[in-house]
Amino acid sequence: MTIKIIACEVMKEELRAIQPEHPVDFEFISMGLHLYPEKLGKELQKILAGIDGYDRVILAVGLCGGAAKNLKAGNFTLTIPRVHDCIPLLLGSQEEFEKTRMAEKGTLYLSCGWFSGDRSFTADFERVRQKYGEKKASSIYKRMYDSYRQVLFIHTGHPQEAECLQRSQQISELLQLSHQAIRGDLQYIEKIAAGPWDEKYFINIPPQGSIDESFFFTRA
Repeated sequence: MTIKIIACEVMKEELRAIQPEHPVDFEFISMGLHLYPEKLGKELQKILAGIDGYDRVILAVGLCGGAAKNLKAGNFTLTIPRVHDCIPLLLGSQEEFEKTRMAEKGTLYLSCGWFSGDRSFTADFERVRQKYGEKKASSIYKRMYDSYRQVLFIHTGHPQEAECLQRSQQISELLQLSHQAIRGDLQYIEKIAAGPWDEKYFINIPPQGSIDESFFFTRA
């Protein structure tokens, strides 16, 4: 079986740490694309259209604001987690995410993955700070996250987790939010790389088929 995984860079370290029995090729996309669902969808479809020689292609993303709807498979089975965004993948299930979300809806979720790449929270803030200065940049970000009440850091076993936790705490101080930390569960991410891709947790599209948005709101 030949498998390719297309994933958000937020989960790069966690996915690469898994050692499935079958060979897997990875391609990672910028987390910045998640700010623009339509653009993300077009980029994913462009990548899918250029893929050949694989039995299965797995999108390690969720519905992501509608970005995944109508994506079409090529000559391969297209598999995508039955989740709305990346956070349930770090918590182990959509149900665990819903439980966490209901406890505090105004939550900014972070893990080490959110501090990597050129569109990370800290990289974006630094660009704003350089343009407007420290005081105005802080004011802008406080307004942007005015509806939030806490920062929740997800431990995933990332090798730089101590540093990431400290940066997460700094963000909570910048935004004047409370800070909490929770132990993540990587069983979903392990399934992405190693299987099984059962219908409870995944949507499996046959070759040349397409993803319907309704698939994310039903359970097998």
